[in-house]
Amino acid sequence: MSFKNKKGQVKMIETVMVLLVLVFLFGMIMIFYARFQIFEIDRIAKQVDEARADSLLNRIIGMPELRCSLSFGAASEINCLDTYKLLAFSQIRERFEDEFAGLSEAKIVRDYPAPRNQEQCSFGNNYPSNCGEWLLFKKGVSRTSFDTFVTLCTQKGNGFAAFYECEIGRLIVGVPKRE
Repeated sequence: MSFKNKKGQVKMIETVMVLLVLVFLFGMIMIFYARFQIFEIDRIAKQVDEARADSLLNRIIGMPELRCSLSFGAASEINCLDTYKLLAFSQIRERFEDEFAGLSEAKIVRDYPAPRNQEQCSFGNNYPSNCGEWLLFKKGVSRTSFDTFVTLCTQKGNGFAAFYECEIGRLIVGVPKRE
């Protein structure tokens, strides 16, 4: 073998090695870029879920089927929900599934004063003091949940002797797992 052939082989091996290093380097850059894009897409998806959940929270609070009526006075102007309407709504919730599109669950939990127990609300047994949770909608498993505080008011007494007792609760909505 001549000296020129050996020199040509060395140059060719150097070129191949440089090309392999460049391919490896570009491959690593692409992996890091793809990973960054996945994290960015996940962050944007979480922001979209938060915005959607916030919109649905406000829509549920604004439902006339649940809001306190004008007879509740000043309480009707804030995020006030009538506990008797909540109870009636929870009994016929299947009719309102379209209102909860995009959610996996919606429920209201009494926070203050703390309920005697955390049972589902039902008529009888000295309602509303016998319960701590109203289930408005449940379909599937929640990936994440969002909540907001609401005022829960109950009418006590009848006619001119009627008064209103208000408590603090949380409206909790769950966002379903992505498929």
